[in-house]
Amino acid sequence: MESSLQELIPHNNCFGCGPQNKSGLQLKSYWSGVGPSQAIFLPKPWHCAGPKHFVNGGIISTIIDCHCICTATAAAYFNENRKIGSSPLLCFVTGKLSVHYRRPISINTRLKMEALVKSATKERLVITCDLTTNDRLFVQGEVEAVKVPLSWMGI
Repeated sequence: MESSLQELIPHNNCFGCGPQNKSGLQLKSYWSGVGPSQAIFLPKPWHCAGPKHFVNGGIISTIIDCHCICTATAAAYFNENRKIGSSPLLCFVTGKLSVHYRRPISINTRLKMEALVKSATKERLVITCDLTTNDRLFVQGEVEAVKVPLSWMGI
């Protein structure tokens, strides 16, 4: 199986998607360089909202944020015609996150995300994301990814 975007991005300790954060959500995103990037997330019972049968909104916004930031990072490398994770490293963080919750999501569902690059410069990318279950739209998100210096990562 191909490596996820998260596995290709060095020093990724993120709670939502960092492979080095064993206590995190372990989200994995995939992208071929064309079309939308994709990720699947299977919520666990402890990812519930107040009502135990719905997914917590913070978990939803976290996975959308992570999926979009990793997509932005991959797109930035792609735009420079470079392999993800190659030197010099590129690092992006969330400058803005917008999440539109259309309806509650049952805790026992497979969440599918598809993200697209809406606009891109060397310093800032805007990524949109649809979260669906069973081909039905539940959440829409948009992330503004901002390039930061490596010192921000403690590197």
